[in-house]
Amino acid sequence: MSSELVVAIFPSRTTLTKALDHLMGIKDLHIEHAAIVAKANSGEVIFLDDDIGPDEGGITGGTLGAAIAALGVAQLGALAIPGVGALIAVGAAALVGGLLGNVTGRLAANLVDSGFKPDHDHVSSLSGRLEAGHPALILEVANAHAILDRLKAELQPYRAELVDQLRAVAAV
Repeated sequence: MSSELVVAIFPSRTTLTKALDHLMGIKDLHIEHAAIVAKANSGEVIFLDDDIGPDEGGITGGTLGAAIAALGVAQLGALAIPGVGALIAVGAAALVGGLLGNVTGRLAANLVDSGFKPDHDHVSSLSGRLEAGHPALILEVANAHAILDRLKAELQPYRAELVDQLRAVAAV
């Protein structure tokens, strides 16, 4: 099953958020990736996608690694060491766990990174049509032709201005 990009323009960021929450709750609608394109009042185009960056993965991995290592050393009886030895043991474990977790989290984020990046020309064409305060939602969905009518019906209560394939938007 091939994936295609579908775009919907909304009257506000709040409406877009509610519509995306609604779409994500539909069990038989398979959204593989989502991105938001918005234009600021200054004309700057903002593109937000659902990828996890290496920095986010490193912070998460480091935090979890430090916590798990510190708790693991404490569980092994490090707190029974007299004096400040217990603090040194737990602190060293947290440091090593944090460093290893950071590296592991960065590697995992790079491996998980799906590479979801709509074509720059299509995004540029779309952003040219956007008004400030009217963001667009780009969805990568399986079998877009078959579900396009359903997407339009699901997004109608959210006043989606346009729901169409991104290729068609770029052609306009």
